[in-house]
Amino acid sequence: MFNKFNLDNQYKEVSSSKNKNNYKKIDNSTLRLIAIVTVAFIGLLVFLGIDKIVNNKRLTFKQDNSKEIVYTLYESKKADQKIPYFNTKNKDLQLINDNISKYVKPYLNNPKVKINYDYNVSGIILSLVVKIYDEENYRVKFRSYNINVDEESLLSDEYLINYYSLDSSEIKEKVKTKLNDYYLDEAGKYFELREISFDTYLKMRLFDTIDTKDYAYYIKNGKLTAYVPFTPYSIFGEEDYFTEDHFNITLGKAPEEW
Repeated sequence: MFNKFNLDNQYKEVSSSKNKNNYKKIDNSTLRLIAIVTVAFIGLLVFLGIDKIVNNKRLTFKQDNSKEIVYTLYESKKADQKIPYFNTKNKDLQLINDNISKYVKPYLNNPKVKINYDYNVSGIILSLVVKIYDEENYRVKFRSYNINVDEESLLSDEYLINYYSLDSSEIKEKVKTKLNDYYLDEAGKYFELREISFDTYLKMRLFDTIDTKDYAYYIKNGKLTAYVPFTPYSIFGEEDYFTEDHFNITLGKAPEEW
């Protein structure tokens, strides 16, 4: 530090009596500078330590560290049913488990109702979807939960839709386009195009009564998707055609930052 300021050359013409006083001034200034740098350095270390704790919240997020962040709480012996549990300490987010419990309760242990779930972690967002296939009433149902794990908060559908720069009309058109693909693929296998128009096909799917608010929005590998609860049943027996993947329709690609 003293070489940097070139103190020997800077003060070589100063008399011996003044030299001592000047060196005292320089020493005091240097000490103040060292003190300021030291305090700043300590402050930086403290900040980085706090920041590290904040960024590692996921390490203390789980209620039970021996289990996955989402795991099967209950598996029926009477039906094909697996009920998920959201593993979190956060009391507000624990309400999700109560919501799931109420959602599946009417169908528990009914052999004609299949229940399963999926979850996906994309960056700091965890998506969980609960799927109900009710063969007894010819319906499918979906409910999703999207959580910012770092902030420990539940994200609204509106937030996700806006984040992916979409609106309800765009979403509905994307879903219709996908259903049109199914319609064309089914033609010749279950019915003829001259027999069934696309509008009739949508009515058979009960899609004309489904609003975008009924979709279960889900982030899968960074992409925004929607589980759309149309009916796979009709007089043509297409329930044999539809699989779980048919109900999950991609709406928006993953943002570049993902």
